Amino acid sequence: MIKKLGMWIAIVVAIGIVSSVQGQLSIPNYIVGLAILGLGVIVFSFKVDSRLRALEEWGSRKDYSGIIKQLKGERHKPRHQQPESLEAGGAVASGIEPAHHIVFEDFRWFAAVLNLHLPAWAIEELNDTHFRGDHGPAVGRRYKVWYNACQVGTMQVTIGIGRLLERERFKGERSARVELDLTYLRFIPYRDARGLVYQIALLIGASDSEDGEVSRTKAAATAADALGGHLWEAVRAPEFGPSFDFYVDGPYDLLKSVVDDWKKQGIDPMVKWGGDRKRD
Repeated sequence: MIKKLGMWIAIVVAIGIVSSVQGQLSIPNYIVGLAILGLGVIVFSFKVDSRLRALEEWGSRKDYSGIIKQLKGERHKPRHQQPESLEAGGAVASGIEPAHHIVFEDFRWFAAVLNLHLPAWAIEELNDTHFRGDHGPAVGRRYKVWYNACQVGTMQVTIGIGRLLERERFKGERSARVELDLTYLRFIPYRDARGLVYQIALLIGASDSEDGEVSRTKAAATAADALGGHLWEAVRAPEFGPSFDFYVDGPYDLLKSVVDDWKKQGIDPMVKWGGDRKRD
């Protein structure tokens, strides 16, 4: 503060001296104007340089070596703590609607499906069914998200927005909302980050049974848009290191198809594979 005050006092004094000299030496006004403009440029450059130095100092104070080591470490093996029911996981009975029970049951193997397709990621279910969602208190399933040996965030599943108003139609027109919150995404390769977001969007979105390429294209576009927006914010405000927040609503057609197929084959992935990748 004192340095800034001294700088502005010096500027005022300098302008006063220039004005006094102009009168004595008959210096043209445009010369004086150029001199003041040059002084302004110097001051502006000084402020920009100070800002850049501050950002560099902030960055140098952050030591991510431990995090990076974990991100490159051995993949975490998920240890699921699946709740037996919504009430067993902490949800209050008075806040549970029939739609919540449907989604809770439909997503019983959601973590197992994701782990099957994501080699570096580990989705680990928690015994927690009552949590804070993007739109207030929510009821559903909750997960830790790991990238190799590092826990990088959380994920949660609840009913789709607006579905409480259509209880009678929910069984025929199901909808779920998945919310993903990640940190340290800047240190994770794009291919792996895209893979996670793509798989979630693909499983939750509407699926075209006749042309799967349409669904895959939509999921790829959703992933690219979400990651592109995060990159923009990270570049725009690097000092804050923004977290990656992503959500998707949809009828989860593909997830339901996979789960139904496992049930027909008598496969319980939580028992057979421990809710993780297939074992040879």
